[in-house]
Amino acid sequence: MGTGHRVGASRIGRLALAPLLLAPLLAGCGGSSGSSGTTLKIWDYSAEQTDFHKKAAEEFHRQHPDITVQWQSIAQDEYKRTLPLAFQSGQGPDIFYWSDNGPLAMSQLLNQKWIQPLNEGSALPASFTKRWPEGSFIDGVNQLDGKTYAFPFSESTYWGPGYMFLNKKVFGDAGLDTAKPPKTWSELKSACAQIKARTKAYCIASPSKDVDFQRIFYALAAGEYTFNDGFFDYRKGTFSLAEPQAQKVFAFIQELKKDGYLAPGTNDKSFSRQQFATGQAGIIMDGTWTPSVFKSLGLESSKYSIAAHPVPDSGAKGALWSQPDGNKYWVSANTKQSKAAWTFMNWLTRPDGYFAEQYLEGGFGTLAFADNDRYIKDPAMRQIMGIAGKPGYRVDLPLPVTKCPDLVKSQAYVKAIGERPNWEYEAMSGALSGDKSLKPEAERVVEHRQKTLTAELKKEAAQGLKVSLDCFTFPDWSYTSDYRPAK
Repeated sequence: MGTGHRVGASRIGRLALAPLLLAPLLAGCGGSSGSSGTTLKIWDYSAEQTDFHKKAAEEFHRQHPDITVQWQSIAQDEYKRTLPLAFQSGQGPDIFYWSDNGPLAMSQLLNQKWIQPLNEGSALPASFTKRWPEGSFIDGVNQLDGKTYAFPFSESTYWGPGYMFLNKKVFGDAGLDTAKPPKTWSELKSACAQIKARTKAYCIASPSKDVDFQRIFYALAAGEYTFNDGFFDYRKGTFSLAEPQAQKVFAFIQELKKDGYLAPGTNDKSFSRQQFATGQAGIIMDGTWTPSVFKSLGLESSKYSIAAHPVPDSGAKGALWSQPDGNKYWVSANTKQSKAAWTFMNWLTRPDGYFAEQYLEGGFGTLAFADNDRYIKDPAMRQIMGIAGKPGYRVDLPLPVTKCPDLVKSQAYVKAIGERPNWEYEAMSGALSGDKSLKPEAERVVEHRQKTLTAELKKEAAQGLKVSLDCFTFPDWSYTSDYRPAK
């Protein structure tokens, strides 16, 4: 997938209507049953996995001849526009991918009436649930009222943003060694100065178009403080773009641009990845999904190295986040093929099954229900596992819904981040291209989101829900440690 943590993508309910986008996907949309068996339709946006999904569908059909799987992948931006339209027209797929809003995804999808429970609402067999570590099924996250709506697909230790990819040829031409990557902000600038002076390549391919700005910001901000993919700081209970830590990170990115270390232009992630893959840039910040993307671009893992994100010279004061946001494949509320969907989900998640083995050996990512260490052979993915496996690279965030169970019925946070969902990125992209201070616009963003969150929580509390801003505030939590509730 292009984004793991769903981090900054357009939210449900704020998507532009574009009916013509539906035509390619809605042909024969929704599963069907007939004399030849059942057809199950699956949608996602993993374009680089198209061939693998086709083979997986064929293998599933071989094992279940009465079910045919049609697995379609389209570009992420188009998918985010098309899927809501499909549901509005009653022509959605049988199974679909959705990761926006992290731990609140189930609550939002239920509010939209998009999903139904796994196994037609019946209790899941222990042979299924034991595939995951204890604590993977959480009331309010993927379970509600005794029914299970999803399962963790990707795990949360290795999966996510925050890795630094280094092009070996560019580094070699600059007289640098990828085995000795820059570890601090000053070392990053020094490496960039050498690349600029000794090669024709740009130092950093850094996409800055809308949500793609997240790739460099998440990586660098993790050294300053810890926040979720909605820029929310759970220690302070506030949206954080106007906080000094965020301003410091953005100011450093501006320095990189002023010094000529960022590739010019307001580019998207695809363009920046091409720059890196073709040797036009020496560094790119990206996520666990990137090795499979590079492979699809013809760049083998032997041509680059991966390192931890650089931290401030004074040392790391934060970390990348980890949260139960791996629930990504959902059964459509409108499907007439609930039984077939459950059969497929059960097959998909077998720890030693075809999908797990081929997905991991193919270097597409990591899985929550399989032995990653056993099956992952790709050198780049092994590097990622070595980096993120070290304590403190990612830390568990507080989980508000476990503190306040009524939050599963609340729409306050979703409404707060749903108004101009890309506002933070628009603000940063505009300030970077315009060479101006981020703070004024950041303050407007935070004031608006915080006002909406507070007002909606008060409204819901008046209607009887036990919710407040305190549900989102954990003042005793440290940015560099896993959150553990007091017993």
